[in-house]
Amino acid sequence: MLVLNEKVPEKVILVEEPEIAELISKYMTTVKSVKRRGYSVYIGIYGGSPIAIASHGVGGPSLALILEELIQYGARIVLRYGTAGATECSNVGKYLIPVGVSHHVYSSLYQRSRGDTSLSLYPDLEMAYKLYSFLKQRRRNVIYGSVFQSDDFYAESHISSDDAVDMETGTLFLVSRLKKVRSASLVILANCRGRDWIDYEKLYETDAQLVLDFMSSFEGEAERI
Repeated sequence: MLVLNEKVPEKVILVEEPEIAELISKYMTTVKSVKRRGYSVYIGIYGGSPIAIASHGVGGPSLALILEELIQYGARIVLRYGTAGATECSNVGKYLIPVGVSHHVYSSLYQRSRGDTSLSLYPDLEMAYKLYSFLKQRRRNVIYGSVFQSDDFYAESHISSDDAVDMETGTLFLVSRLKKVRSASLVILANCRGRDWIDYEKLYETDAQLVLDFMSSFEGEAERI
């Protein structure tokens, strides 16, 4: 046990920063909070649905640590709500739902496969589609596309075939696939190739309840086939 030592709800929202986890938790009835080793986890009820909100820190290895524990203690439907850097500057300020992830061969993701095999990394299709429809119906500026997972975020100026760069979505999809849990990622395109950052925390404040609404209303089999 590194962070958790008790059962958590099937539905979990992962965010990068402890401050954002705390912000979102204020919109639900929090039953318990855990703060350990730099991670923050809030367990509560929203819209009649048990939900956990957890910070995952920066980078794939940090996300993998808390995600593995959350799955061990009951998480089965996971949404990452974070940020990414747009490769096309006109997309800054929009939401992106990643439908695929690429990465360097010898990235942190390599440890899970090794050899000459590179696993396909993608979200739960039903969850991603319903999230896209949910946000479109509520007139949010949302697109879908591919992300490049980088271990060196600010050194990816050569990336041109993907719509954004982040440091965690691929790890989310990989661990979810191996552990047979459902997951999707929703990222705010908060900058353009590491420059011209927007005040993305305002978007978290505006849409915290919207994301909780989606998670509380999402229905489907808990485990991935």
